[in-house]
Amino acid sequence: MNQSAAAAPVVPVTLDLRAFRAPPRSVQECVALWERLEPAVVTVDPLAGPRVRFDLGDEGEVGVWFLEPAAAPRPLGPGTPFAIRGVLEPAEVRNTCATCRTSGSTTYAPYRCPGCDEGRRIGRVCEAHAVFLDGSLRASCVRHAPVCRCGTTAVAWCSGVRCRSRTAWCETHLRRHPRDASVAYCADCHAERFPECEVGQCPSTGYIRCEHRTLAAMKPCGRRVCADHVRRWQVYGRYSRGVALCSRHHHGLRSTSPEDLIDIVLAGTVARASGKRWKSASNRRVQLPRISIVRHILINTRGTVLDMEDIDRLFTSLERRLRGLPSRDATVSSALDLLARHRTSRREDIERFRQQHVEGHAHFGRMVDALRRAGRWELADAVEFSDFRPGKGILFVKVPEHLVGLFKGKGQANVRQLEHQVGVSIQLERRG
Repeated sequence: MNQSAAAAPVVPVTLDLRAFRAPPRSVQECVALWERLEPAVVTVDPLAGPRVRFDLGDEGEVGVWFLEPAAAPRPLGPGTPFAIRGVLEPAEVRNTCATCRTSGSTTYAPYRCPGCDEGRRIGRVCEAHAVFLDGSLRASCVRHAPVCRCGTTAVAWCSGVRCRSRTAWCETHLRRHPRDASVAYCADCHAERFPECEVGQCPSTGYIRCEHRTLAAMKPCGRRVCADHVRRWQVYGRYSRGVALCSRHHHGLRSTSPEDLIDIVLAGTVARASGKRWKSASNRRVQLPRISIVRHILINTRGTVLDMEDIDRLFTSLERRLRGLPSRDATVSSALDLLARHRTSRREDIERFRQQHVEGHAHFGRMVDALRRAGRWELADAVEFSDFRPGKGILFVKVPEHLVGLFKGKGQANVRQLEHQVGVSIQLERRG
């Protein structure tokens, strides 16, 4: 490049080396190439052709682009200064496919093969040789295609919570998603994602876990049950979801003592109070069921009819036992907090129960008198008062099992006659 005539205007050019087989690798090599080209370049009229190519024989061709042909001096001569503003080089494939490289060809490899990396992060694979398995976009070459633990070629990555798409399995050891065959799981992850219902031969998924627990063993049963076979123990009222139970623990409620039933209710409430998913939008705290509800729980579960005072004593006894423990963990502390907040509602229910029973016993007395006037002495002596609902006008009574048919009469005729005489609705208290 001749720069002797500093006063002459500089002619800017770009070198096109894309067809040149020996492109320069340094400044010195670039200057040497220009010195070979310059004698031919000064013979060219930039206005006649702003892009000129020069044949260098076996080395290929070099193109010279005049960037400002109108401003170049005419004619060009040995003293014309040139400035190389840019160089167009042939594309270089830096990420080459390792499989193609072994056969002597060079192919761009957009994917990385972990097996070819050898710890240096250089293993690459092209689109033609890339192997993809269902469940992940991770690629590998044919030689390093994933294999199952049994040694067979894998066909999919397990997307379960245990494998997390890091372990590949063959078709024999995979279980496909029930509704999407492109998603597969190993046996353990499938069992975790789609657990079987505890009821034999049930085709449904056991998404629900049994929530049976006690204060001494707060870890729930956890047995899996589907939505059709789960048993809900309604201990929090009709508008709240009951405790989910498996068949074994649901059947065991009938033989559980009242003290242990209250222990189970308290343990379940402690678990709900500590769980985020039970906090409502208004952030209301979870409460124990009122003893008016507990009374009917005991009646419906095991047929035990207790007065409000008796149920209150059960809660008081449990609270006294917990306070007497030598040490308190988070479970006991939460249980005591629930019991302390429960005292007010227990006192209210007891007072309401007493007031209702004054009116209820008056209705009950008129019913017994009606039985005696009708000469039904055995029923009059055996029937017992259970409860009275003034709001609905319902009198609940207890009748021995062997006298229920006699009390009701054919088609409930006797009960309807008593209701007409007493003036309230009469119902038998359920015993289980």
